[in-house]
Amino acid sequence: MIDEANSAKKRTAVRSCPVCGHESWPIAYGMMMPDDMAQHPRTEFAGCCFMHEERLNPTTGQLEYGVPEWACQNVECRYRWW
Repeated sequence: MIDEANSAKKRTAVRSCPVCGHESWPIAYGMMMPDDMAQHPRTEFAGCCFMHEERLNPTTGQLEYGVPEWACQNVECRYRWW
């Protein structure tokens, strides 16, 4: 069962990028209707395709694999993490 309240709260959250400190938004996967998208302006909508990515962890320097949950909104950084 999906916890709708937790899901909505996650879509409205904003974090600081661990690399550059700029505002970062949660990434929402799945089909969203335009009305739902309008209710969550600070969310990056990625559609239905889950793509595993690899990244260098900025803290440990180790290579990691996962599905990004957050995206930096700084055009020069665009760091994505989970």
